[in-house]
Amino acid sequence: MVCPRILTLSFLVAHSRVAAQGRCHPCLAARSTHGFSLIELLVVLVIMGIVSAIALPSYTQHVQRGHRAEAIAALLEAQHFMERYYSAQGRYDGSTEVPGKPPDLPLRLQGIPVGSDLRYQLKLEAVTVNSYDLSAQPVGAMAGDTCGTLTINQTGLKGLTGSDLSVADCWR
Repeated sequence: MVCPRILTLSFLVAHSRVAAQGRCHPCLAARSTHGFSLIELLVVLVIMGIVSAIALPSYTQHVQRGHRAEAIAALLEAQHFMERYYSAQGRYDGSTEVPGKPPDLPLRLQGIPVGSDLRYQLKLEAVTVNSYDLSAQPVGAMAGDTCGTLTINQTGLKGLTGSDLSVADCWR
């Protein structure tokens, strides 16, 4: 049955008589669809689960790579600090007045980021007259980083400790 788009007065009068007798016109029958069915809800939950299972590890890896880039930038800045120190003192392991006492890294380069929630701790190690090693050890939220500890020395040689990954993979 095709229902008219515009209800005329005669249609309404006829419908009121039919409604009074307990019968209802098929065009005005209640076909309400309120809410969602259980199947529709389960399909949405499954799709959300699949998307989150794929997206969450990728997002976590991206965030870790960003934190690692921050540590690499700090290592390079610490390397520049050591080169400036060498230019001023003529040695890495202290001054001519106090040999053997290496410089302390500036406070902003001792932990990344500066503050209470450290992700990397920078250390100056194996300091001699003509050489040193800088390392960025992951701590806190980055303690489980697959790249392990990032290192760099006075010649700019980049390295890793505690990881099976390549230097190229972690130093990008």
